[in-house]
Amino acid sequence: MKKKELQILYIITKLELGGAQKVCLALLNGTQEQGHTSFLIAGDGGILSQSVSHNKNVFLLNSLKREANFSSILAELKAFKDLVAQIKKIRKDFPHLIVHTHSTKAGIIGRWAAFFAGVSQRVHTIHGFAFHDHQSWPLWLSIYMVELLTSFITTHYVCVSSYDVRKAIKLFPRFAKKHSIIRAAVDPEPFFNAARKTTLENNTDLFVFGTVSCFKKQKNLFDMLQAFSLAHQKNNLLRLEIIGDGALRPALEAWIAHRNLQEVVILHGWQENVAPIMATWNAFILSSLWEGLPCAIVEARLLKLPVLAYDTGGIHDVIFNGENGLLYKPKHWQELAQGMMDISNNQLLYKKLSHYKDDLSLFDQNVMINQHLQLYRSF
Repeated sequence: MKKKELQILYIITKLELGGAQKVCLALLNGTQEQGHTSFLIAGDGGILSQSVSHNKNVFLLNSLKREANFSSILAELKAFKDLVAQIKKIRKDFPHLIVHTHSTKAGIIGRWAAFFAGVSQRVHTIHGFAFHDHQSWPLWLSIYMVELLTSFITTHYVCVSSYDVRKAIKLFPRFAKKHSIIRAAVDPEPFFNAARKTTLENNTDLFVFGTVSCFKKQKNLFDMLQAFSLAHQKNNLLRLEIIGDGALRPALEAWIAHRNLQEVVILHGWQENVAPIMATWNAFILSSLWEGLPCAIVEARLLKLPVLAYDTGGIHDVIFNGENGLLYKPKHWQELAQGMMDISNNQLLYKKLSHYKDDLSLFDQNVMINQHLQLYRSF
């Protein structure tokens, strides 16, 4: 018996090179390849928008911006109106449409737009919550209240980490009965290929730390730079490479220049194919203050890179302290620096962390796509 063709609309804001964006595009492409009808609505701009510009089922809305703009309510209302109109247009030809949102802002306005457009199935993937411990209480409460209200019109939640499940069960009514854990997955093949071509135990004495990150407050890159600067003072063979870009780039460049670290800290900018660069690193480092479960640490472990990170969000679902990486309390950058020195100076520790046998089977992109299809068919 032929399985019923599904109709899915994905909504996200800016198609920058982030984990939520990669997951969203993987689902769009994967469901289409399996014969289903799927669409994407996103804000225009972002490095990944070029990869979907040829797809007739992709709609880029100029009014849909990534950051909430409370100073311009009219602009936000226009974005909402445009979104409702586009959903209604799609639903006219595809009445059994499922709307699936990703990221905080798109999740909120996308679910409400789907509600007002008459869509009955409204799914949201939590890639970490926008309210967290590093905010003022009024800001935390205002974001939480909006999320709480939106939870009442949410049909189902997809969580990428066990941490978000535990948090949401405490904060949202009936969450326990309408959620699934589906990992934010990656395509492993580019990383397997890169690992075959590059050996970590190369001929140079340099020890290279690297990260993949957008340059925004959440990623807390100044802690990473402070930790690296301290470690580099003790070992001048250490290097740091950062793949990414964003609004904080001028401030980061000024920080690096002020400490004369331009020769040992490399900013690669955005790179669509990160695997060949990551394969030349010795270890991966992450200093985020809050996270869902970043795809980059999965990619790092596919390359057998030890991961040094702040223990936040769902990172501990993949990184086990002392087994395949080292975890630290957020903002404890001096301890992070000590870990950088330890791993670069202790070959036995390095080999232990890098040779750990990870089970990343649930983080395979094809597994993720099939789990989503199974979920959609259950509605």
